[in-house]
Amino acid sequence: MSTILILPPQLLETIKNLLKVKDLPEDLRKPLVEAASQTVTTEVLAVKDVPVVEEKIVDQDGDQSEDTSFSPPPTPPTIDLDLLERLSTWATSDEGRSKLIQNELDPLSYTHIALVSGTEVYLTPKQLERLRAAEDPDKPNPYLPSYLSPAPPSFGTEYRTLARTLSTVINILFSIFGAAVAVYVAATSGAGYSREKGVLLGVLAGVVVGIADGVLVIIFQGRVQENRKERWERGRKFMTGSGKMEPEAPEAESKEAVGMEDKSEVGPSALPKRIQLKRRAIKESGTD
Repeated sequence: MSTILILPPQLLETIKNLLKVKDLPEDLRKPLVEAASQTVTTEVLAVKDVPVVEEKIVDQDGDQSEDTSFSPPPTPPTIDLDLLERLSTWATSDEGRSKLIQNELDPLSYTHIALVSGTEVYLTPKQLERLRAAEDPDKPNPYLPSYLSPAPPSFGTEYRTLARTLSTVINILFSIFGAAVAVYVAATSGAGYSREKGVLLGVLAGVVVGIADGVLVIIFQGRVQENRKERWERGRKFMTGSGKMEPEAPEAESKEAVGMEDKSEVGPSALPKRIQLKRRAIKESGTD
């Protein structure tokens, strides 16, 4: 499958200047002429196919309604990458370089890097839709460790999270209503207050308990977020590598300096001396 590039204006001007060369090979001239004329056709079609954003439609009853319709954007001018490669091969040859110089054209403008610079790969709308559909932000990255790679939550994880949330809400509601009912019963039966005062005391007790539970939930969530942040920071440090040297503590440096001084003070005198034994010849005693 060939690679299609979007034709930028500077490349179009370069191709138009090249088409003035009379001795240009036919296998290059014909596709280059098609690529250069493609922009004119695209501009004419773009002008002709401008959609009417608001169209008034008259019904049989005489009512007017506005219809908004949008047409797809026009196809940009494109050129084949293989054609640019063949053009750069011809321009860098001895024959092509000489013909470019004869026509007062710069051979460096027709190298592969100069031709490809400023271009973009053209993808059809169908290809873009397939690529976007293939992209899944929740898909785990195989090049990252498990604690840094996002993974879609499983059914068990979602069920446990939902159950934990529901149990928390039920416990909070039970504590609020339980405290309110307990205070009401104690106020009306034991303390001898009227029902109105008992209801008021029960409501106040429920509010106090609800505020206390809310504060506890906020503190718990804050600690959970801190733990997640600490795990993320720890994982990021693990991924940093060992390229950076951590500064040593001044105490360690002072200890090393003291150790070096002690070693220097010892000197060569502390080294054990080597003892060498010399052999002497035994004199022969003469016999009378």
